[in-house]
Amino acid sequence: MKKFRLPVIMVIILTFGLIQQSNAQKQLKGLYLTSNDYLNHKLSYSADADNPSKNIINIHEFIGKKSVTVITNGKKQLISKSEIFGYHDNNHDYRFYNNLAYQIDDTTGFYIYSHEKLASQMPGKGPRPTKVSYFSKKIDGEILSLTSENIAMAFPKNAKFRYMVEVAAKSDIKLDAYDNGSDEYKIKELYTESLK
Repeated sequence: MKKFRLPVIMVIILTFGLIQQSNAQKQLKGLYLTSNDYLNHKLSYSADADNPSKNIINIHEFIGKKSVTVITNGKKQLISKSEIFGYHDNNHDYRFYNNLAYQIDDTTGFYIYSHEKLASQMPGKGPRPTKVSYFSKKIDGEILSLTSENIAMAFPKNAKFRYMVEVAAKSDIKLDAYDNGSDEYKIKELYTESLK
């Protein structure tokens, strides 16, 4: 009888653990109305996996609409993307800028974003989505393409960082390359090094 209890207890513990883990992994979707809401992880109009019909949020990213549709208790509301900081969906945060959604990829020191654009491939092949990297110096700052020229313009007082980025760009090191060993973007490594 004692031999039977241990496996049963183990099964109960594992089952309870999996239930807790699946509850923790439920996807939330919601809007960040301001940059402070984003910094404090405060979602408005949030919809969760348990009750997706409570609040329905449609970002309209693929059709390029300038507003977000929110349906709360059957009432439809349009909110201009220019009045919203961004949104959270599928464990990712996004920021609206000029009516486009940019995924927030890194926030250490300055902000790195990505956005998918259609880019043409080899002749005879159609365009396909390509990830393009951007940055902003502040959370609510202008979003610029991640280029050595834009870095130089955004960080005029950090000469060491500007020179390191310029050398990296001339050495064909991609500024948006990710270093799995240090678990950060190469450009963030340069930025950290420039502050020493």
